[in-house]
Amino acid sequence: MRSGTLQDGTYTVLVVEGRRFGGRDDLTARAWAALVERHGGVDVGETTSGSAVAFRSAGEAVRCAVEIQQAERPASELALGVHAGEVHVADGAEATAVQLAARLAQLAGPGEVLASALVRQLIGEVADLRFGDAREVSLPGLAGRMVVNEVRWGERRRHVLRVVIADDAALVRDGVAALLRAHGVEVAATACDSEQLHEQVARHRPDVALVDIRMPPTFTDEGLVAAERIRARFPEVGVLVLSQHLDARYALRVAHANPARTGYLLKDRVTDSRVLFDALERIADGGCVIDAAVADGLVTRASALARIDELTDRERQVLALVAEGRSNRAIAELLVVTPKTVETHIGQIFLKLGLRAAEGEDRRVAAVLAYLQAARPA
Repeated sequence: MRSGTLQDGTYTVLVVEGRRFGGRDDLTARAWAALVERHGGVDVGETTSGSAVAFRSAGEAVRCAVEIQQAERPASELALGVHAGEVHVADGAEATAVQLAARLAQLAGPGEVLASALVRQLIGEVADLRFGDAREVSLPGLAGRMVVNEVRWGERRRHVLRVVIADDAALVRDGVAALLRAHGVEVAATACDSEQLHEQVARHRPDVALVDIRMPPTFTDEGLVAAERIRARFPEVGVLVLSQHLDARYALRVAHANPARTGYLLKDRVTDSRVLFDALERIADGGCVIDAAVADGLVTRASALARIDELTDRERQVLALVAEGRSNRAIAELLVVTPKTVETHIGQIFLKLGLRAAEGEDRRVAAVLAYLQAARPA
């Protein structure tokens, strides 16, 4: 690492998450040090998830991140996060900018670089750096949301979605696995009960765990308990719970503690590959997915709440689509309106439900949870 001295000030911090950081096969320690030094990086220290480097230039920080990923062949398993902010020498790796960059690295998938909106703004438009569309995400272990952009370069390979499937019925497990593989999804492992599921998730760290709600030994809520355990121990792993029966209480339990990277679908949805695959992708990207049938039913049953009664028919329609985890752009396409119109409707929904921006909670999910709460039996 560069031998320069880090001083108090504003830096752009790059954190390399340590999925393979401790034993790089392709990027040797010497090559790593030379690469970081070439871009003017200074060692900040180790974080709980990897290693942090500070740069005076946001552009050089992102260029260094890209070169790190390109140096990992044939396919990088490193996840990188980039954020800009104040770094104080006395705070070391505990500085806020470092913490947030580390959270972004934890959120990024293998072979990805996630940059905060501030980093994107600092860089502006330059020929050699490209960014994906901005999106809001929930950071592991933190309240509130952050806008991020994925860094793109060349013809970088598309991240392959990795899942673990848990169901006590071998026919269901094998059928879902075959369906997902046909759509290019990597099935890292399958499990027949909650303990085996947890072991496989700990071993493979998939993007999403696909879990049947009822598994041995009691066939009641073992899947929900397993999902809660996974979310607590591995916040970077999403969970999609499948249920044979429509039950709003289960949907509430799945999403309430930490809505990011969670989903609840009726089990018959697995026969529609588009619905299942779309749900897995949205959960892997940090979203919350509620089955359309659940959302529609909640919209109907929630009319007893005075605030929800204030919503117009169009606003209820928009909220039902929000509950399915759809983006503003997707909602606009379905309703044949402009994204700006959708934003206006959602703004009115938030206003009527009393969801202020200052509350910090993901208001889209909070609006859906209002319906979930309304649907719970007295």
